[in-house]
Amino acid sequence: MRRAALLGAGLLALALPAGAQGVVEGPKVQIAALAGWGFGGSVTNLETGLERSFDAAPVYGGTLGIKVGEGWFAEGYFSRQKSKLGGGGVTPDFDIALERYLVGIQQETGTNPRVRWFGTFWLGATRFVPGGGLDSATKFTGGLGLGVKTYFSDNIGLRLEARGFYTLVKSEGGLLCVNGQCLFAFSGSGLWQGDVGGGLILAF
Repeated sequence: MRRAALLGAGLLALALPAGAQGVVEGPKVQIAALAGWGFGGSVTNLETGLERSFDAAPVYGGTLGIKVGEGWFAEGYFSRQKSKLGGGGVTPDFDIALERYLVGIQQETGTNPRVRWFGTFWLGATRFVPGGGLDSATKFTGGLGLGVKTYFSDNIGLRLEARGFYTLVKSEGGLLCVNGQCLFAFSGSGLWQGDVGGGLILAF
């Protein structure tokens, strides 16, 4: 009887670590390097009264996600796009960079641990940075992203995503300004823009 009790205790002691090792937690931190194609948005040329659009152009950036619950991540997002505003032949084209600084919440879903669908909601700001010594402008922005993550291993994966952004502006607000004189004005009360792309995920 004593031998049986000792054997049972030994098996229980072995089973407890094994059971603990069987509980596998997903990654708590995700870092993604992203690249894609950005498009959308227009302003009004104050000299001609005509609308001019931001040229579609490559966009690059990255995200940092920290797990806050099962299937939920708090995420920071940064991107930069070097674009142009066309002058329409009357004024020259102007170089302008669009930088986004956003934070938000992301939910992952799916039954396959290697393939996870996700949606992200962000709030933050878009900074319009013109070349040639002109003044920059920063505007409040909200964003929504939908996509899929495919993992090749526990630590490496691929992220594909489409993102939309709405930037609050005022029609009397200017763009490409110096000493209070502006070349372009925002049209309406909001600016819709978006991008599509993907990148590499490092999870740990």
